[in-house]
Amino acid sequence: MIKRFNCHNVVFDLDGTLWTPLALSIEAWRQACIVHHFDPDLIKGELVAKIYGMVFEEAAEIILPMLPQDIRMNILFDAGRIENSLIEKRLGTLYDGVFETLELLSRSKRLFLCSNCQSGYIEAFSRTYDVSRFFTATIASGDTGVYKTANLKTLIHRYDIDTAVFVGDTESDHHAAATNNIPFVYAAYGFGNLTDFDASIEKFSDLLHLLE
Repeated sequence: MIKRFNCHNVVFDLDGTLWTPLALSIEAWRQACIVHHFDPDLIKGELVAKIYGMVFEEAAEIILPMLPQDIRMNILFDAGRIENSLIEKRLGTLYDGVFETLELLSRSKRLFLCSNCQSGYIEAFSRTYDVSRFFTATIASGDTGVYKTANLKTLIHRYDIDTAVFVGDTESDHHAAATNNIPFVYAAYGFGNLTDFDASIEKFSDLLHLLE
């Protein structure tokens, strides 16, 4: 029997939940290496795929463990800047059914985006894929200086969110939801490999069957 949630609000993670930006991120990290005079072949796609949902420092250490922290952080921040500029080239790919499902859900629910991404990333994504109209509000770690758990708490208080679910694909999403006492819907098609969740979806449009 499918578990259903009666809620008025849905909070979404971005990467691995609404789209896959893997090709975009790899290209951005490669270009950032070139800017700092390092071999772009240092960037391995399988490592980039592991960083989604992580805090900035952890992500840089995983991708460039061979470099000193100050250098890899400089590369990380340039990679973020380059990512934002490359989004409009549509190197990332929306998952099937995302636009149509967001449109339908927004007719009866308030939708929010909560991401550990850099400043400007959500705006570039929303502008390029024309989805900003569907969201009541968005929040990013690059703007607030804190990460997903705290940002979700901010959304809850700022917008008086009562009944809600959090939809995401990584452990940071699950932790944010659990800490804030919100049911967690696992996007099993994303970057994570989770076993603890309140419900899961195999494709984005499955949300239409979960949410009342």
